[in-house]
Amino acid sequence: MKPSIVCVDRSLTPDDFKAVSEFAMDAAYTYGEQDEDRQKPTGMVCELDPECDEDDEIVGIFESVIYNKFPELQEYKLYRAYINCFAPKETANFHKDCDDGEDQITFIFYANPTYNGLNEGGCTEFYLDDRIIGVPPVPNTLLKFTSWVTHRATPLNSDHRFTYALKYCRENN
Repeated sequence: MKPSIVCVDRSLTPDDFKAVSEFAMDAAYTYGEQDEDRQKPTGMVCELDPECDEDDEIVGIFESVIYNKFPELQEYKLYRAYINCFAPKETANFHKDCDDGEDQITFIFYANPTYNGLNEGGCTEFYLDDRIIGVPPVPNTLLKFTSWVTHRATPLNSDHRFTYALKYCRENN
């Protein structure tokens, strides 16, 4: 299976973008996400609980866009949803969201209301074919990628970086 990276600009309506952006900035976070055993935790994370009505509503906003833009994902189920928060200049680790060859998809949504250009940082970096490819954190962009691709968040220079992560696997996995 070849890796895939796809961006969907202006993926949410202005009202939905405002709602998810404000939700991310007001969420209750815990310290760090540890992606691999040998790595120290980085950033802060807020797990989204489908049993909580408010969390379920936020996830539902994303799922309607995801299944509309990517109908082939009807065979996939969401197994984890959360928000990442990185402080300015906080460095994250490269990692994979699953083992090589597994049929999983990760979505990242850039929830910051503004972005001040490339010198502000905040890209998601992918390591492919001995190269690093960066996707800038343009507000209201939904990023879809093959979960086994090595990647990391980079921090913004002057603000906290808020992203939603939604992870899917094929139903029969």
